Amino acid sequence: MNNLVMVALIIEGITIVVMLVVLFWLVRTQLRLKHDYQVLNDIVHGNSNDIAGLCSAALTVDSRIATVDSRIAVTDGQIDDLAAKIAEVEQNDQSSHPYSGDIRKVRSGASVNELMKNSGLSHDEAALLIRLHGSKTPP
Repeated sequence: MNNLVMVALIIEGITIVVMLVVLFWLVRTQLRLKHDYQVLNDIVHGNSNDIAGLCSAALTVDSRIATVDSRIAVTDGQIDDLAAKIAEVEQNDQSSHPYSGDIRKVRSGASVNELMKNSGLSHDEAALLIRLHGSKTPP
């Protein structure tokens, strides 16, 4: 019986060692999972803060767009008035330009000599006007 008791004690010892190894492995795995959980929790918390910030910014942009839309809202009559005023300003700007008449002549095909003779421009001025405002196709 002595041998039987010895074998039983050895089996119990091996069982205890195996259980301790398994317990150590489970504790280590639990600690690793706890760390991973904390890392993921921090990421989720950061993402939640980012989403809250984006929602706040979207609401601010939405209110700004609504404000701009209310400022832009004009009736058709006002749009026509604005278009007429813009055309008038553009026309006044073109006619007040000192070379506007010469530019029209260049666009209708005037040469350097014609510009020099009719407008009193120097050769360099006339050549520059033709280069800037003349036809884009080479003669």
